[in-house]
Amino acid sequence: MDRFFLSDVHLFPEPEFHPGREALISFLDYIHDSFDPGELWILGDLFDFWFEYRTVIPSGYERCISSIRKLTDKGWVFHFIPGNHDFWVGKHFVESTEAVLHPDDYLILDFDGKKVLLSHGDGLGPGDIGYKLMKPVLRSTISRFLFYLLHPDLGTFLARYFSDTSKRILRRDLDRIPSGMQKWINEKFDEGIDIIITGHTHLDTLIRTDESTYVSLGDWLTRFTYFHMRDGVEAEELLEYSSNSPECRE
Repeated sequence: MDRFFLSDVHLFPEPEFHPGREALISFLDYIHDSFDPGELWILGDLFDFWFEYRTVIPSGYERCISSIRKLTDKGWVFHFIPGNHDFWVGKHFVESTEAVLHPDDYLILDFDGKKVLLSHGDGLGPGDIGYKLMKPVLRSTISRFLFYLLHPDLGTFLARYFSDTSKRILRRDLDRIPSGMQKWINEKFDEGIDIIITGHTHLDTLIRTDESTYVSLGDWLTRFTYFHMRDGVEAEELLEYSSNSPECRE
């Protein structure tokens, strides 16, 4: 079985330009046309902002949702781990894409005899106390209700204003694995995990030892990177999508 992993697309509501929107849709069409049904894993922050009002969703996401639905209609299984930008995904998103939603901080699965840990990556390990205190507050029913009271245009504006995604595109040198997260990763490897795959940091890297593999998936703002496993066999490196040469890295 083919399994594809990506994260941190951070789709913006239209008409704002997004550097990876067309590449993502092309990639989804590519795996639909080129592979038998397998699994697509998006490990959070597919959207820079998502909120489900009763009658509207932010504009600009329809084609992406349609491309994912085309995969699931063919027999693909779409797994989604919410990130810190799209943790409010709910019934509409699940029904529109036939997503299998994984709301926990991380999950551990067996892929062809290998123990694999999957997570968006936010708030893992020691440190970042402020975020860890705010995380359950932001995801609470009360916060969701209060945000619902805002007009959709105002809610979307505020969410984009407080997002640092646009600034991040210009600050690639700051992307790194936080020390607390690195400590947590090492502890999980010591507990017997074979492969850890995360997003969140926007760092695209693959670190392999004789006993383990760590994959940080990068993003779809600059390099359009993803990870591919087939029948438990890992790609030797992260792959960078190009419509001209789908499985290559510069």
